Amino acid sequence: MLIEKKDIENAKKALGDKNGELIAELLELEDYDKKNMKACCPYHSEKTPSFIYNRKAYNWHCFSCGKTVDVIDVLMEQGRSFIDATKWFLDKADIDFSCPEQHVKTIERYKYPQEESPLNDMTSVYEYLGSRGISKNTIDYLDIRADEFGNICFNTYDQYDALTVVNYRKSRKVEHGENKCWFQKGADAADLLWNMNRINPTKPLVITEGQIDCASVVQAGYLNCVSVLKGCQSMGWIEYCWEWLKQFETIIIFSDGDAPGIKMRNEVINRLGAMRCKYIEVPKELEYKDTGKLVPVKDASEILQCQGEKYLMDLINTAKDIPITSVARLSEIEELDPTKMDGFTVGIKELDDELMKIFTGGVTLLTGKPSAGKTTFLNQIVLSAMDIGYKTFLFSRELLNGMSKGWFNQVAAGRRNMHAIKLRNGNEFYVVNDEAKETITEHYDDWFFVYKDEEDNSEEKLFESMELCATKKGIKLFIIDNLMTVQLRDMQDTNKAQTEFINRLIKFSMKYNVAVVCIAHPRKMQSGMDIGLFDVAGSQNIVNLATRTLSLKRVSEQDKDDPRNKYYGYDVVISIVKDRIFGSTKDIPVHYDKISRRFYSSYEEFDRVYGWDKNTYKGRIPYPIEEKKQFPDT
Repeated sequence: MLIEKKDIENAKKALGDKNGELIAELLELEDYDKKNMKACCPYHSEKTPSFIYNRKAYNWHCFSCGKTVDVIDVLMEQGRSFIDATKWFLDKADIDFSCPEQHVKTIERYKYPQEESPLNDMTSVYEYLGSRGISKNTIDYLDIRADEFGNICFNTYDQYDALTVVNYRKSRKVEHGENKCWFQKGADAADLLWNMNRINPTKPLVITEGQIDCASVVQAGYLNCVSVLKGCQSMGWIEYCWEWLKQFETIIIFSDGDAPGIKMRNEVINRLGAMRCKYIEVPKELEYKDTGKLVPVKDASEILQCQGEKYLMDLINTAKDIPITSVARLSEIEELDPTKMDGFTVGIKELDDELMKIFTGGVTLLTGKPSAGKTTFLNQIVLSAMDIGYKTFLFSRELLNGMSKGWFNQVAAGRRNMHAIKLRNGNEFYVVNDEAKETITEHYDDWFFVYKDEEDNSEEKLFESMELCATKKGIKLFIIDNLMTVQLRDMQDTNKAQTEFINRLIKFSMKYNVAVVCIAHPRKMQSGMDIGLFDVAGSQNIVNLATRTLSLKRVSEQDKDDPRNKYYGYDVVISIVKDRIFGSTKDIPVHYDKISRRFYSSYEEFDRVYGWDKNTYKGRIPYPIEEKKQFPDT
């Protein structure tokens, strides 16, 4: 079992003032006033004692330079790993504990990297990082090494102190188009946080964008700092390190001050929780300490070079709380610009021309009579979303998990990846090729998550799962199929319960900036009637509250075969019933392919190749529309 935060806290309480004495002994404090527990700070030069022991926090704090240390911090500064330092401390407090064997693989399938030799010439590393304000002591403390070519080597250990990732960086300014950073070949690049093996979970955690930023924070004197490995665009570390991150009461986000860095900051706060997150607002420019000239800055490294260690430490000590989000001044409200909003296209041109995107931060309602193709349409939405990087969650009580997967495979595969099987009655039944099935599953395995059949369908259980998926896994598209199969909180008043459920979906979509698509069946209607704004079953508020409402209607065989009918030759009409964003209402006829279960309006849509399929196809497969009658001009 991993050493737990409560073990450390219990040890501090058990030792009391002994914590201060241990720290004083380890630091060999000069002019140590044992009675008042104060001394001159060993971390900077001073004549008047400002280094004082805090009996409530069990640490020493300097009121001059801002340095704060507990026993574990001091032990780690002196070269011990976090695990070794904690073992030593818990032993002093006579607290029983257990700890896993070090250097053990945490995930068996990982290929562990080769540790870089500490004997390689470090000259280029010391010189380059030294030019950025990072000392030899800090470099050695962080186990930064050099490869045989003099490149910087960042060894990354997991929380058990097992070497898992090795990341490299040029120890010089790179030329245009040159690769600056890369991972060691032959090992899996796990979504860890660099320096997490040296972190004390009882203290606030600082998260930076890059290793040099992290080293800059450590150089300033704050040891409890990590960095992401794959840049601000990758959020996989949140899921991978979820249990480890849960330990921290306070997390300080120190991302870059540019647009991608601010986006990362907002995403991390959104997923880890505003109540325990703080952030550092990077100034746009600072006076350079040596010249007094104003220079632009964007990260911790540039701040260190510009203003030095104390300024950087002051920024950390004065990290900002997340502002109250429930209210805002008018000047603080940014008018929504649909051209800049997050979302994804459906993949049917005329529909995308009208809607632009299925936007995040809202609920799209989908309705239609049975067998109109709602589930098929959802699969196309899911595939389009995942192909631009949107992970998806599906709740379905319309189809069993296994059947949902089969339908999804058909839509993803397309006709090119299917073959016919003869049935006893002479009919043909089309199935996806085995190779395609395997590739589809492998490609989308970490992108598509389906609510299990055996789980109960209660509203509370559903939202619990959705919130975990949004925060821990970073899922951006949530499908509810359908509203009527969710066991709502108030089953006595169905209309009220449905209204509250849609309101929860809207709040959920806005809180986590995700897209929600919810199916709601229409009321019982006469055959052939169009579905209007008030024809959705349940509360009228369902439609009123939704951002958009779309309906699907099958074209009758009579209309489909009548050249005089406007839907001649078409199979289904997708209607925009309501659109809060653009205010448009429109009927869009489309064709339907029974074999691949796809809606389409052109050959490109009919034969669309989704992201899983890396084959290069030559030649055109038969297009069903070409076999039909030509559309009349009138």
